[in-house]
Amino acid sequence: AGRPGQISGCAMNGESRSAIARSLSGLWSTSNEKDDTCHSWGLSKKERIVGFFTCLGLGALCFALALALAPVMVMKSRKFAALFTLGSLFSIGSFSFLWGPWAHVKHLFSPSRLPFTLCYFASAIATLYCALRLHSTVLTIILAVVQILALLWFLVSYIPGGTSGLKFMAKLSSRLCASTLSSTIEA
Repeated sequence: AGRPGQISGCAMNGESRSAIARSLSGLWSTSNEKDDTCHSWGLSKKERIVGFFTCLGLGALCFALALALAPVMVMKSRKFAALFTLGSLFSIGSFSFLWGPWAHVKHLFSPSRLPFTLCYFASAIATLYCALRLHSTVLTIILAVVQILALLWFLVSYIPGGTSGLKFMAKLSSRLCASTLSSTIEA
């Protein structure tokens, strides 16, 4: 652990609190000290918060611009993919400001996060490849959806009970789709 008011768990140990709660726990304390062991950029807490929200804002802007291109995606699939992937990378990268870049990278490649990391980065690279190299609108859309699901998986996994709730909703959705499909086939 660290000093009171400091961000604890730099190595992302197995504490019971979620990573976001751990990251946000000391951000608004009265201490002005830097935690250089976790945050090798040497930024103050205020600068880390500003960096975090700036990256989130840039991510939201890129997502909004990508969604504005959604109606004309057939003609603008490369721009859509580039903006969408950039927004996604800004959103994921924003956590580097809270945790520090190396702690964030270690966390993303930890055994519990490795499936997400592989799925997310593979879908991001594949989305860009399909849009910029293959010029395939259909594959770009499919991979963008995979990228959205991976990003949602990342965010939901930090909510206490979020992973089990997500599994429940996935089972419920698959049962609903299966029953709808079987009743359609029978009719």
